Parts: sequence; structure tokens; C-alpha cells
Amino acid sequence: MENDFIESYEMRAERLEGKRWLIHINSNLISSPTGLKVEAIVDLSRQVADLQSKGIQVLLLSAGAVIAGSNKILHSSQLPPLHEMQAVAAIGQIKHIQTWSQSLEHVGFDTAQILITHDDLSHRKHYLNARSTLEVLISSGVIPIISENGTVASHGVRAGDTEGLGALIVNLVAADVYVMLTELEGLTSIEDQSVISLIDSAMAMDSKLDRCAHEMSGRYGYDIRSWVRSARIAARSGAQTVIANGNTTDVLKRISKGESIGTMISSKLTPLQARGQWLSSHLPSRGSIEIIEDDLSIITVEGVTATSVLKVDGTFQRGDVVICRGADGKELVRGLVNYSSQEIMRLRGLFLDEFSKQIGYTAEPFIMSPDNLVASTDGEGK
Repeated sequence: MENDFIESYEMRAERLEGKRWLIHINSNLISSPTGLKVEAIVDLSRQVADLQSKGIQVLLLSAGAVIAGSNKILHSSQLPPLHEMQAVAAIGQIKHIQTWSQSLEHVGFDTAQILITHDDLSHRKHYLNARSTLEVLISSGVIPIISENGTVASHGVRAGDTEGLGALIVNLVAADVYVMLTELEGLTSIEDQSVISLIDSAMAMDSKLDRCAHEMSGRYGYDIRSWVRSARIAARSGAQTVIANGNTTDVLKRISKGESIGTMISSKLTPLQARGQWLSSHLPSRGSIEIIEDDLSIITVEGVTATSVLKVDGTFQRGDVVICRGADGKELVRGLVNYSSQEIMRLRGLFLDEFSKQIGYTAEPFIMSPDNLVASTDGEGK
């Protein structure tokens, strides 16, 4: 195996010290042709509880709703119409979340169900609402169990997995670690047409991963290319990404200790750097806000409050990217705004306890939250 795939035990242990983990459970790990594997969910819940007890913030992304509800409607081996699959998902979601909830409650943790679709994450307002909800749950010690909403989505129902959704959620919650638990040991390569070797680690941009994905898809019958695509996106979002066999004994505990289990895919970006790059480069601004405060060290820590707003330019909605300027017109920061332009006009100069009187509700304490903004790189007005 080429040297550029090799990484030391010490380096992997160091890189997995992040406090926020998104753990993706492939549906085949917790399901069988007859329904959910309750014992598998119980064992994974025990491992998740161990991580959570050690101060790691755990979010679960779990498929399995279709399998959980399939014996209620589906009676044929042929692929049914989409609307029947969506009905099956609606039935299965209840059993799916109940099994996870009861298993995690047994080991001392409350859970919350989050149903989401790819469309939700492409809609800026929905994106911000989902992020805010998840942050509240995480800060309260509740373990979110995220699933694709199969009753309205078609991608996950048809594909039977949520790899693409997982990569987007990594960005949504700024996860430090993304663990993809599958039925395979990790990514492998074939040497000398006979020897199959496990790839311990690789960089996200390594073109050799494409060859591995192609070879493995043909060898195992899984769409390994979707796994690699998801892992790459997650790694480029700043998360250390591990693809591993979920049937391995104490797999999560051993990964957290730095054991070379599965394949780790990395990039040089931290979640903060990746999020800043995404905010500054990939999303167009919809307007601007002029504020009193011009000290970047304060703004990036404390965010933008209503009391600091002087002027609002443009028309924008909650979740849009807005530029924040100082009194001299130079750009200070930009990021996702928590209120519309019309609402900010009514809120400017006010304290938090006056928000509901002015607009009828309070969404966030900040006009722009510190974790949803990035400092200007050039300081020039645009």
C-alpha cells in the first residue's frame, strides 16, 4: 500500500479529540428482512451513552424507518411505487424512534426526533431553524436522533440510505467527527490483483479513493461511491471522518481511543475554518446592516445584537447571508441573519426582552449569532 495512505496511531488519536460527533448508522446494521434488530440498537445505545458520559456531544443519524414498517404494507419482493414506500416510512418512523428512545433512556439519556430532508437544508430559513433547534437539544444534554423524513422525501426512501444527508448535517452542526458505521471494515484497495488491504487513512482530495470506491462497488454490491462522496464532503467541512464496521465490538469506544479501526478521511480544515469558507465564498449576500461596534474581537465572540444596529439596507429574510458594516462603510463580518430586514428595522436599538412586543416572537437573542458569521478577509466595503 502506498505510503500516502499511512498515518500513525498517535496522529489519529490526536485528531479525534473533537467534542461533537455525528454518528451515522447504516440501515443494514439495525435491520433485517423481518424488521429492526433491537439488540443492535441496544448495544449501540450503550456505546453512545459511554461517549456522551465522557463529555462528547453525540448526534445520531439513523436510517431504518422503511424496514421497521415494511411488514405492515409491503407483501411483494418487487420495488413498490414511491407513495407506498412513503407510507411504509410513516408507519416505521414511530417504531424506529421508540426503539432508539427506549434504548437510550435505559442508559440514562433523553432523546429527540429530528425529521429532515435535503430540501430543508437547501432552504436557508429551514436550515437556520434546524440548526437552532439542534443546538438547544445538544446544550441540554439531549441526544438528537436524525432521520430523513421519508414521508415527504424520495431520495432516502429509494436509496435506502442517508449518506448524502449525513455530509450536509456535518456542516449544519459543525461536527468535529463524523463516524459512518457500515457492514464493511472500511475502504480497501487491491494490490497485485489478489491482496486486499484496508486503507488506514487518506486525505479527502486523494484521487486513489475514486479507484477504491469503483473496485469496492463492483466487489461488494454496495454503492461505495456514495460513501466516499459523503466522507469527502464531511472532511472538507472540517470533520475527521471514519468509515468502520458497526458490528465490531465496542467500535465507538475504540475509535474514540484512537485505535486504527476502519478508514479515516481527513482534510486540513477545522470545522470553524470550513464554515467560514462556506459563509464567505459560497453564499451570496442579500443585504447589509450598519452597526455601532467595529471591534472584530468583540463581534466574533458576542455576535451582532439589536442594540448595535444603526441602519438596514436591502430586503432579506431569516437565514439569508447579510454583510455587517461599520460606520465607515467597510465590511466587518458577514453571516446568516436571524431576523428579516423588516423585523430588524423594528428591533434596532432594543433589548431582548422587548423583541416579542415589537414583532410578536423571539427567535434568537442575536441579530447574527457568533457561530453563524465570519470576519471579512480584506476589510474592504463591497
